[in-house]
Amino acid sequence: MTEQDNSINQSLDKALGLLEYFTAENHVRGLSEIARISSIPKATVYRLFNTFKKNGYLTRVDISGKQNQYKLGIKFLELGAIASESIKIKEFALPFMEKLRDELNEDVQLVMREKNYAIYVEKLICTHPVRLFTKTGRTASLAAGACPRAILSFLEDGEIADLLEREPLIKYTENTVMEKRKLWEMIRESRKNGYTISFGEMEPQTIGVGAPIFDYTKKVIAAISTAGPDQRFGQEKFDEIIQKTKKTAMDISKALGYME
Repeated sequence: MTEQDNSINQSLDKALGLLEYFTAENHVRGLSEIARISSIPKATVYRLFNTFKKNGYLTRVDISGKQNQYKLGIKFLELGAIASESIKIKEFALPFMEKLRDELNEDVQLVMREKNYAIYVEKLICTHPVRLFTKTGRTASLAAGACPRAILSFLEDGEIADLLEREPLIKYTENTVMEKRKLWEMIRESRKNGYTISFGEMEPQTIGVGAPIFDYTKKVIAAISTAGPDQRFGQEKFDEIIQKTKKTAMDISKALGYME
């Protein structure tokens, strides 16, 4: 067995493999049929399908009097919409992000909201040997860091209050803001200035500048940030980073149909 095989959950791998039998040509499948073509015992398929059904990944249907028929559930539609939106925003944002990265030679990141969290969906790396350790796919609190908080700050007050009530603040470093009163002050300041700043909130000895991205309905849907080690962010460059990060976020917003 290879090292990669050792890192795979075999039961989950088997379960996910069953979903691949649902195709455009065969969007409804029977329990006995799946058991036969997969060579997996019917009782096992039944348990796996019930688990998928409980979590919204499969729906049980009755067709022409046949029982134990299944089709893909609404959960795949929800996840597909999220993936589609992520790809769309990345396609629009990438040329602008590349220009910003090349002009400033600092890491540029793109985040999107995923329910109560932010997920890093793109990162462009600078040429400096010392840079950030964040990776695409990472999730973070919407309240911490310049990029995630650029989304949080431009939500409606009621939605922000609800999020802060339901989700505990996560302490990433000694500089992570853990007081809601202080967080609200930062949110109001960000709205006034049009950008967010993080001083080592996600990683020690780093600075990040974030700015929101809006869609054609003027709803905040993502954010970008320029970030790097604090030793490279002198005052003159810091001012340039703020202005260019804000402009880039607005350029992306306008490409998505936003009008001021």
